[in-house]
Amino acid sequence: MNSYNSLAYRKSHNIKNGEKFTPEDVTIVMPVYREDPIIFEEAVIAASKQGSKIFVFGDDCDEPYRSIANKHGCTFIRVSPHRGKRGILSHSMHFVQTPLVMFLDSDTVIDAGAVEDMIKYLDADVGGVGTNISIFRNGHPVSYASEFVERVREVIFKSMSRKSSVMVLDGRCSMYRTDIIRPFLMSREFQDNIVMGKRSVLGDDRQITSYIIRTGYRAVKDYDVYARTYQYSSFKKFFKQQIRWGRVGWTYFFKDIASGSARKAGPLYTFDLIYMYLLPIFTLVIGVLTFIYIIPHVHMLFYGITPRLRFDSYLIHRLRGDPDMPLFFVARSFINFLTTASAVIFGVSISTTMKGDRAKVFAYGSLGLLMMFVSTIYALFTFYKQEKWLTR
Repeated sequence: MNSYNSLAYRKSHNIKNGEKFTPEDVTIVMPVYREDPIIFEEAVIAASKQGSKIFVFGDDCDEPYRSIANKHGCTFIRVSPHRGKRGILSHSMHFVQTPLVMFLDSDTVIDAGAVEDMIKYLDADVGGVGTNISIFRNGHPVSYASEFVERVREVIFKSMSRKSSVMVLDGRCSMYRTDIIRPFLMSREFQDNIVMGKRSVLGDDRQITSYIIRTGYRAVKDYDVYARTYQYSSFKKFFKQQIRWGRVGWTYFFKDIASGSARKAGPLYTFDLIYMYLLPIFTLVIGVLTFIYIIPHVHMLFYGITPRLRFDSYLIHRLRGDPDMPLFFVARSFINFLTTASAVIFGVSISTTMKGDRAKVFAYGSLGLLMMFVSTIYALFTFYKQEKWLTR
């Protein structure tokens, strides 16, 4: 279903009338903290070509970021003491005077004309617009795995965009209506985000998106605009990133269902919310049950003796004389066929989103997908641990 909706997605699904905004109606907010100066300048150059006013907020840091920002016509503001990204976003609302604001990470390079294209999506019922995310492929396997993860997200989010909102407007680059998010970003609910009695510094983008949906607006993405970013340099850091995302995901999985945000966003949103987070759990349970069921059979077939298990007589009965056994195997074969076919179709839909290096992206992506599954399960039991922010 997601594959079909993704392939059938058209830009016109999210662009109707559109309000008459221009790039001058957008303020770009870019927090920076211990970023590689070369990568930072690359991001600033791309942002400076959008035709919008840019504020660079140095999170308790100054040079060389001030000189780079001033060099490219940006306004640099040092914020002290260190506040973290959530604190910077909240503080930036004192300076934004335009009807629209874009939050852009300091390691993210946006396409030329990105702002101009994104504002076309701002119909009256749209509160925020995200971009497509792509990973700079530097030859390291983790960059290909990360690219695969983003393409999987693209397929699912395109499917959701046909009928409802997406789950999250990625914090690396997203645009919002200022009057909608300003009071929320300056509220204690956002600044002191509490999860399981502890202050959480994670999930600012998911929290903002959830708020937009909760207030009756849609959150959509512009899939023609790419925000290209750099990935971690090791699978260990990649896995920690997936755990962090998983913890945030589970937090808002429960919150969106409890608050009614999932219902407001539509049935497809609700389906994909449940599907994305419960699939790893279902897969684990089915895998364990299948293992328990197969081991006695293999033992009997190869050794010809009854395994010393409590249900051995039941298994022998099923293998030797139950008339329903052929029907069982037919049903099982049919289910396996459907599972394989759906995986192939999903793989084809993912491949249509890729640009070059498909073999490497799929090869390393399979490892990345496995790590996602494991991290999602682990995150379910540790989602209350959100007080630390992973830096490069």
